[in-house]
Amino acid sequence: MKFLARAVIAALTLVAAVAAQSAVIHYEGTITSAAPTVTGSVGGFGFIRQVASDVDFWSFAGIAGSRVSIRGTRLDSGLDPAFDLYFGTTTADESLFRIGQSWGGLQFLASADDEVDPPAGPFGDPLLSLFTLPSTGTYTIAIGGAGSEGEGPYRYSLSVQAAAVPEPETWTMLLVGSGLLAGWLRRREQRVA
Repeated sequence: MKFLARAVIAALTLVAAVAAQSAVIHYEGTITSAAPTVTGSVGGFGFIRQVASDVDFWSFAGIAGSRVSIRGTRLDSGLDPAFDLYFGTTTADESLFRIGQSWGGLQFLASADDEVDPPAGPFGDPLLSLFTLPSTGTYTIAIGGAGSEGEGPYRYSLSVQAAAVPEPETWTMLLVGSGLLAGWLRRREQRVA
């Protein structure tokens, strides 16, 4: 009897130890300028419930001062996608995942949810338009379901587009052209007066 009780206690202790250890955050991949759109599958409420195993994590490289637009699009009508943008990457324990705040070494930057009306389904799709990146380095996007129609899984696409920045020569030509136009207008006003 004592042997059976000890075996049960040992088994329960082992199960509790395994359950107490959560997995580390897993990244689905990296978004690049060569492949600016990716797809994935998430749970219907993982984002709002802060359950990292039902949320996808993606990274991309950015340069300080660059402006990016990030859009999440439901591919299954029952999904209500939302995402957070962070500076940095993490290998933190999944239990640390929090929306709308810094956690696990990630610096929270912005959230997006319901900015674009979907063709069908609950609420809207997320869009972060022309966001200026504060630092040069790697960024993380955590995307998942918020107010979906069910547990899922649901498919989505995620795109990161960098805004075109005029070349320095273009800026120089614009400034020179503006100066010439201003000088011509001044001379014309002096002739009229």
